[in-house]
Amino acid sequence: MALQIDRSLRLPKHEYFPAVQRKSGIAIHHTAGGSARSTIEWWMQNGAHTGRPRMVGTAYVIDHDGTIFEVFEPGCWAYQFGLDWTPAGRIAFEQRFIGIEIASEGGLVESNGKLYAFDRVSPRTEKLKQQAFDFGRPYRGYRFFDRYQDAQLDALVALIDFLCHRYDIPRTIPDRFLDYYGDHLEDFQGIIGHAMVRRDKSDPAPFESMWQRIIRDCGAEWRHVSPMPRAGNPVLRSPELEQLFQHNIRQIHSMDVSAGSLVKGLLMELERRDTYIRLHHAWAGGHRVSYDFVQGVKRDVARVARALGFQTVTDSVLEVRRG
Repeated sequence: MALQIDRSLRLPKHEYFPAVQRKSGIAIHHTAGGSARSTIEWWMQNGAHTGRPRMVGTAYVIDHDGTIFEVFEPGCWAYQFGLDWTPAGRIAFEQRFIGIEIASEGGLVESNGKLYAFDRVSPRTEKLKQQAFDFGRPYRGYRFFDRYQDAQLDALVALIDFLCHRYDIPRTIPDRFLDYYGDHLEDFQGIIGHAMVRRDKSDPAPFESMWQRIIRDCGAEWRHVSPMPRAGNPVLRSPELEQLFQHNIRQIHSMDVSAGSLVKGLLMELERRDTYIRLHHAWAGGHRVSYDFVQGVKRDVARVARALGFQTVTDSVLEVRRG
């Protein structure tokens, strides 16, 4: 497709860093929100209550109809990753990557056979199943994702091709596109996804077809990078994760409906951190379930459960506050 760029929605210069930087990478995100306009407006309002701009944004946002909005000149930069690396490494990485957001509602939660956006079960957030992509197993806390539009993918590959040519960015992609690499990508030059450097992120959605289109239409190639080792026990493989997921769902379904929903929310939050537990002895129709720690960061179980409002959290028991 011929590349057309809309520059009608721009961040004010005080909302990003205007100094031009050398670019050697492209990062793909999705907004987990509404339209391109609402995303850009949110970036502008994000620091309004403090009176201090947060300097957060990406150079481009691709709207649902495929319109490419250039938010600021791509040679400039703003914070897009939210990394906890050393300050020098984090800033250098932010400066050299051009960010592209795809307007999308992102990961969808399932409740009683229906799908909902924004992690909120409400008639206002319900998503039709024909508009969703079923990955077939959990990925970073979600099995279902808002499906990217064909027009968005057309625009994405055209924009990546243009930027690689303009900035001489290597047309390489880490070969395991679903993996977390962390600071193993600190010196990587090429095309990455947000989730590759943030263990708690799920963007872009796990669409292999998207990466295959970038390979085919942009002349890119896979590049081997060693993924980050995970903490804890040996890493569970996909079939084992699916078995654990199905086992835990059976335990949740035997609980009180509202209590089970909160336990499921805990499992999703933990999975985004690559942390897993195995439920057992759920009280039928009740608010209590036992668990064994499987893998990840053990302290996250109690920390996340308390943040979600669990009444009791021990090394082996979870109890949801009644009512």
